[in-house]
Amino acid sequence: MILIKIGAMADLHFGPDSLKTYSSLFKSAGAEADIIILCGDLTMRGLVEEARGLVEAMGIADVPIVSVLGNHDHEANNQEEIMDVLEDAGVKVLERGSFIMPDRSVGVCGTKGFCGGFAPARIAPFGERILKMFINETYKEANKVNRSLKSMKAGFKVVAYHYAPVRDTCIGERCEIIPFLGSSILSDPVDTFRADLVLHGHSHNGSEKGSTLKGVPVRNVALHIHDRHYCIYDTGSFSPSASEASK
Repeated sequence: MILIKIGAMADLHFGPDSLKTYSSLFKSAGAEADIIILCGDLTMRGLVEEARGLVEAMGIADVPIVSVLGNHDHEANNQEEIMDVLEDAGVKVLERGSFIMPDRSVGVCGTKGFCGGFAPARIAPFGERILKMFINETYKEANKVNRSLKSMKAGFKVVAYHYAPVRDTCIGERCEIIPFLGSSILSDPVDTFRADLVLHGHSHNGSEKGSTLKGVPVRNVALHIHDRHYCIYDTGSFSPSASEASK
């Protein structure tokens, strides 16, 4: 198996004074990683000019960069324009399709995700129409990943979300907001098609490590968790033998 180093980060919240900080961050991450995965909240207020500033900070990357959007990126209803800016700069936006490295060593799919809580207490699509609309948005997001994973042919499969697919990585947040940080609905396709790793952000005060019901590793890569540093994950660390050794 080819070992690939994945650079991952989320919740950059790029704003007017972020250029210098993130130029340095992307330069360093690009030197260490074989691929960079961004797990949403790229911008502060969902403004197109913030997205343009972010791609300027990325520079001309020597490694592939893939991304999903976050709730901040939807704030001004500019999400389509933001995705256009990213893709024009060479970033693969996963809401518009999966990414597979040329040697098929790593495949990445994903989407923003949404909230709704975690089993055994997650919200069900029952009752008022507005509640059904709310939770059906989460099912809709999960179904995108379901379709992508089902057809993906890659040695190591990564799923990127913004919202958390497990409660584990939300531990540390106020209990009242945990149902709004993600949903275990998002973990269903991961377990069905046995992804190798899930990355997400959004839970600023949560925990780094968790796993799905069937043991797929989940990592919270919000910069706030990692003191505003990106993460580097080696695919070899998530092999079945490594997973058994960590139990």
